[in-house]
Amino acid sequence: MAFQKPTINVIKPDIKNLSIYLRSTKKFGKSTLFRDVILEKYGDPSRGLLVGCGNEKGYKMLDNLNATQVKTYKDLQELADWLINEKGKEHNIEMVAFDTGDELALIADTETIRQSNVENPNKKCKSIKAAFGGYTAGEKYSANDIIKPYMTKLEDAGFGVWVIAHTKFKTIKEKGGLEEDGYMQLSSNMGADYEAAFGDIFDVTLTGVIDRDLEEKKVGDKVKKYATDTVRKLYFRGTTLIDAGGRFADGAVPEYMVFDKPNMAADFIRVVEEGMEKSKSTIGKKSTPKKTTPVKEEKVTEPDPIEEDDIDDIDTPVEDTIEETTETSAYPDDLDAVIRKMYKECKDAELKASVKNVIAEYGKLNDVDEDGLKRIYDMMN
Repeated sequence: MAFQKPTINVIKPDIKNLSIYLRSTKKFGKSTLFRDVILEKYGDPSRGLLVGCGNEKGYKMLDNLNATQVKTYKDLQELADWLINEKGKEHNIEMVAFDTGDELALIADTETIRQSNVENPNKKCKSIKAAFGGYTAGEKYSANDIIKPYMTKLEDAGFGVWVIAHTKFKTIKEKGGLEEDGYMQLSSNMGADYEAAFGDIFDVTLTGVIDRDLEEKKVGDKVKKYATDTVRKLYFRGTTLIDAGGRFADGAVPEYMVFDKPNMAADFIRVVEEGMEKSKSTIGKKSTPKKTTPVKEEKVTEPDPIEEDDIDDIDTPVEDTIEETTETSAYPDDLDAVIRKMYKECKDAELKASVKNVIAEYGKLNDVDEDGLKRIYDMMN
């Protein structure tokens, strides 16, 4: 590749200009989101492509989706050549999603083992752990020499690239900490090298979570927890419990968005593209001076003189009052607990549905602020 002279980068707020690493628990709706984004953005399923990898064929129940299947590294190479060379001729694909990342890593591992055996004919191996001498050298080769260049090649050709993956809890240990130090975090189910291959080079890493409200009930001598409500959330920003993040500017996107509709494509595109727009820098840009219109001076009119008998009718300022009045709240102190009880005892299905809609604005009942709780209390009273 020849040297390219530097240019000033300008953010173009279009979702296809982002590479997205999307992970979640199983059956969250990741592939469905990709399909819906294509239809919402372009109105044409042929403008996107879902690539099923290896044994993952998660698109059987997805109607109106452009899909293909790859099982070998040769298939991947032929796919990339076709996408790049035939764009505008045989297809008009703008965005490509690989489902799933862990199956894609297995395809890369098979190619790594093959190349290791070619380079070391006297020391052939059968597993990725032994490839290129072992000690994670095989995994690093798959990640850095196969997966990363492949994804970069597609991005450089102008495609929006997604990789879909699954999640699991991992123990995170900070560098420099004690051996026993660490905390659990929801992250990818792949090894560190493969996780870095996607997490490092992609623009955003999103993590889907199904949040559950739990209620404790005493059954005999035991206390059991029951799920009373579930909320699907897609995290844009990481927390101590959720691994997520991106290259958006601080405050450009919310920590998470609630997935409470059958089709979230329009909301998802809006959040992403608004986040890209808000990530634009205003530093160093010349601002056009605004034309100022002369302000007309208004004549000050003297107030009518107040009759002596009318003085008692004028409201006295609060700070001049001698007696202090104490306000008593019309709401109970433990609003949260009262609302839970009222909701449980409520027989009106329409009212319960209205209450659930209000709660959904915040996420779950635990997230509702004081004003929201008062609003729900007033609805149910």
